[in-house]
Amino acid sequence: MSPPNAHEIVVTPTTTQIFSFSAVTWNRHRIHFDKDAAIAEGHAGVVVQRALLGNYFALLLEKWFGEQGDVRKLSWKVLSSAVPGKPLHCAGEASFDDAQTAHCTLSIKEESGTVIATGSAECLLKQNQP
Repeated sequence: MSPPNAHEIVVTPTTTQIFSFSAVTWNRHRIHFDKDAAIAEGHAGVVVQRALLGNYFALLLEKWFGEQGDVRKLSWKVLSSAVPGKPLHCAGEASFDDAQTAHCTLSIKEESGTVIATGSAECLLKQNQP
């Protein structure tokens, strides 16, 4: 049995998560932990890292396919900044061109409907076990 054709999760990044992600990825760009630096660069405040948005896509795929599949390819493009404290709706739709491959179209949107990021993924489905 294949996973469903669509899936969604909601994540809400926090300033602590953004700061911690900067620390573990050695990202020293101050817009991710210093509000004044972010404002000086034209942002309203601290912003979510592009790589963290990619991790949200990976989390979506993990929750969607679970033990039924493995992510083989994942790419994304960030269209606008995400900020802490605002829920992000991470969604995907899949087409299954054969019994083993799911091609996924991904998006992250704010509650207002603004698209933050788009992406695509290819997942290899595992054979059903008896």
